Amino acid sequence: MHATPDAMTPSKDDRAWARSGAMSLTGHAGGAPLCPPTRAATLVDELAAPFGLDSGLLAERAALTGWERDGRVTLGGAGRLLRARDGWVALSLPRPEDVELIPALLGLESPAADEPWPVVESAIASRPGAAVVERARLLGLAAAVVGGARAHPSPWWWPHAKGAERDLDGAVVVDLSALWAGPLCGALLLRAGARVIKVESSPRPDGARRGNSDFYDLLNVGKESVALDLTTTAGRADLGLLVARADVVITAARSRAIAGLGLDPGAMTGRTQAWVAITARGRDDDSVGFGDDVAAGAGLVAWDEAGEPCFAGDAIADPLCGVVAAAAVLRGAAGVVDISMEQVASLVVAEPGARAIAAQRCQHGGVSVEQWCLGDEPVSRPRLRRAAGSAAPLGADTSHVLARVAR
Repeated sequence: MHATPDAMTPSKDDRAWARSGAMSLTGHAGGAPLCPPTRAATLVDELAAPFGLDSGLLAERAALTGWERDGRVTLGGAGRLLRARDGWVALSLPRPEDVELIPALLGLESPAADEPWPVVESAIASRPGAAVVERARLLGLAAAVVGGARAHPSPWWWPHAKGAERDLDGAVVVDLSALWAGPLCGALLLRAGARVIKVESSPRPDGARRGNSDFYDLLNVGKESVALDLTTTAGRADLGLLVARADVVITAARSRAIAGLGLDPGAMTGRTQAWVAITARGRDDDSVGFGDDVAAGAGLVAWDEAGEPCFAGDAIADPLCGVVAAAAVLRGAAGVVDISMEQVASLVVAEPGARAIAAQRCQHGGVSVEQWCLGDEPVSRPRLRRAAGSAAPLGADTSHVLARVAR
């Protein structure tokens, strides 16, 4: 195989990115895949290995949905990278109520148009990015100044490959999380031998149930499903009993939401060894964030030849944090394990602001079938991983799980 034009020698991190499938999801639609300076795929290869997996985890949702790279638009279409007066802003509007807040965000009297993004883009272009983000967060919207996150040191719980592994065989994990990062953490702990109980609010279950069913199954197959009405005193009491019997608890909600359930990670009692708290920017920050905009805020983007940012992969802070969280538990992290998606994403950015390397067209062994390559490394497509069955229906295991806890 040869690369054209002149061959380059990719670094270990570059090769891992190209193999992971995430590179094929990074860059402009119809343009070359981009390789930003990041060790995200290298880290996931290292930390996912004990669970029998690799950095293909970063791109596996797109393998199921068929999504393709689209530059400054998230793969799912709900987020954008927008030019502000003094830089770039990442903004996500995945929920109908987010779109309804556009007039409040921009100071407009009329409701948002059917296609709100042109209006948003035009308005933000003349405003300071930090002011836009501040107002967005006050309204409960997910926004970040691209590369604007403060520098983060490695946290005390950071998993090291040579650390001793915790025996998770038969350990009880209560998974209160939703969407991607937390459920992936629970799925990996299940692979390590834990018994994972997925707890959802019966009036408001995991929103991922409404998404791609194959992806939901991939993250939740094998978990017991408990549904509780957490708006009631009885439901919150049952939740408290479950948490008290857990060896590990996983949450992916803001601190005030956890407190509203009557839970306090800092007051763990009984058998609980670790409380994994996954948030956008740490337990002391109540701002909203999703995988794409949080990663962009941390500087985990691909800067193209024109000096403009593209989203890196598919909501990359989500699978990255899910793997890091599971590895931290496996390596013995105890107490409250405060996992900030922004912090984790910032720690895998090798050269903040550096231009990405664009793939080139290449051929295999003289055969006239071209593909994208990074030097002599082919750029892999997202790899398909199928679930070994279907996830349990909502609340399928509630009765017998609660009966067991009551004994």
